[in-house]
Amino acid sequence: MDFPQSKRLKPNKVPTGKDILNPDWPDATWDIGVLFVHDNDVFNILESTWQQHKCILPIKSVFGCYNVQWSGGRNSCNSLPWNYTGWTPESLIKGYNDRGIGCTFTFANTLLEKEHLTDPSSNYLLDLLAKQEYEGNAVTIACDILSNYIREKYPNLKQKASIVKIATEMPQRRTFEYYESLLGKYDVTYLHPDDNLNLGLLEKIAQSGQIDRYEPLMNERCTINCSIRKDHYDEISRCVIDGWHGMFSFTNVDLIHNPDHPNSICERRTRPETRSCTLSKAEFKEIYDLGFRTFKLQGRDTNWEAMLYNFSIWVLEPDFIAERFFVG
Repeated sequence: MDFPQSKRLKPNKVPTGKDILNPDWPDATWDIGVLFVHDNDVFNILESTWQQHKCILPIKSVFGCYNVQWSGGRNSCNSLPWNYTGWTPESLIKGYNDRGIGCTFTFANTLLEKEHLTDPSSNYLLDLLAKQEYEGNAVTIACDILSNYIREKYPNLKQKASIVKIATEMPQRRTFEYYESLLGKYDVTYLHPDDNLNLGLLEKIAQSGQIDRYEPLMNERCTINCSIRKDHYDEISRCVIDGWHGMFSFTNVDLIHNPDHPNSICERRTRPETRSCTLSKAEFKEIYDLGFRTFKLQGRDTNWEAMLYNFSIWVLEPDFIAERFFVG
């Protein structure tokens, strides 16, 4: 019996080169949430993938931040150890940049005031990043006062408009005109995860001539139309500011599970019947086919196994590489 051409078994060799990437979106590049959490693991898979398959993985940038006063959004470094033996932030930034990967620090606190701009730990990280002078390095910002401060201090450092900023400014509905206004101040804007399903909005972006300045997040675990997303971000930001006691000394915050914070317990817990914002493969393909090419993959608040699983199923060829990649 002859199989149809599309179902024939492949030659008795695993794919190599770009053939190890998902063939449904071969030109996708990735911005992944591993910085200051999973760095050694990332360096290891970059090396092993080149050695075994002669492929440079299409990781365009990594994002994250250990806890400083400008932090917000997520609290990854409270619960996960930093898996990096080289340890200094300066050597880590250089390690990524030398591999052609940009570093994005997530300075996503929504409640910063002028008095917070002098925080020494935050400025220490900012100075290290900017002085590396690598074009792909960036900061993700949720607060315009911080954006203005950084733009004045380091005008050439790329800035990204955070999902946290977008969710707090426009919690209900975002228009094309709103996103376009962000590009007047920021070099890149992330898309609110709910907007990945708004094809009318995505088509306008695709036709704007600036699609390369937009970056969708495709594995957001929060529920669609989450009613407390803004409250959640603001409460985390407030706890960061109130609990800050100086460099490397930070009060633990857990709003996802803590019943003492009823206004910001994630709706993954309170409305488990509602689907998450994580895209199906078909939904992702629709976005890719519109012309989007850089995608955000979160994971800095999860363990490495979960991060690697998501990376494998989205980035890699599914039949012969993804499982092999994940199980080692």
